[in-house]
Amino acid sequence: MKHLHDSIKPLLDLNDAERIEAILKRRWIGYPKAHQILTRMEDLLNHPKIHRMPNLLIKAETNNGKSFLLEKFLKEHPPYEAKDDRVVVPALLTEIPPDASSHTIYSLILDELQITYSYTSKKDVKTQLAFDALERFQVKLLIIDELHVLMNTTKLKKAQMLDTLKYLGNRAGVSIVAAGTKEAHTAILSDGQLANRFEPLELPQWKISSEYRKLLATFERLLPLKKPSNLQEQNIALEIYAMAGGWIGEMDTLIKRTAIQAIKDGSEEITLNLLQKLDWQAPDQRRRI
Repeated sequence: MKHLHDSIKPLLDLNDAERIEAILKRRWIGYPKAHQILTRMEDLLNHPKIHRMPNLLIKAETNNGKSFLLEKFLKEHPPYEAKDDRVVVPALLTEIPPDASSHTIYSLILDELQITYSYTSKKDVKTQLAFDALERFQVKLLIIDELHVLMNTTKLKKAQMLDTLKYLGNRAGVSIVAAGTKEAHTAILSDGQLANRFEPLELPQWKISSEYRKLLATFERLLPLKKPSNLQEQNIALEIYAMAGGWIGEMDTLIKRTAIQAIKDGSEEITLNLLQKLDWQAPDQRRRI
């Protein structure tokens, strides 16, 4: 069973249904670019307070691992109780809704920190409550996901939201990690001051390379199949790439679905033939329907 990670080998003793359930569970797949971004986020979390805190912009297309990366970071830095019995929230995640306005971010902060407030409160009241809450819970890193939705609002709303980001960073003394598609970068670039404050890092579409094949080998080591599949072998690697379009989320879904089929039909390995027989539409095909 050299093709399996040590933590996966005991799963072979489970019945088929239990192995399928294990496959469907989300598992972190580490790779260099993701580790680079996590390390940069760690640096921001530990950065001492200065007048202008450093910020980060994470760019990633849909289904390319952005949300899972943010979830992993949060799990590694959960809220905890300090020695003075106060709850500390090192990193706080919010998600911008499609109908965001200039004071939405303050409401999101209050909601995430479970601070009671009136939804009819004026903006300045919510603003002060939010800053008080950030200080009380000692938030060091504010993560704002889905920032690209700003490109779907009016120019005025977008400008107001971007001004809010600048104000937050200046007054609260927290680093901000903004995340979204490439349109999030476009939104940041529309404000000259913010463009200088946010360091852009991208989770790019995968290319066929040695790193891509290493990724496939990592996937394989985490699948409780009784036979090796050799996913990094050229023909299989090229087929997976063509079917998944180079997006890691698509690869994950495709490989899991094929592994489940391999358990159901008793073959216990992912083969080129099994991939080609799978009922599957590539991402670009779905977008044309």
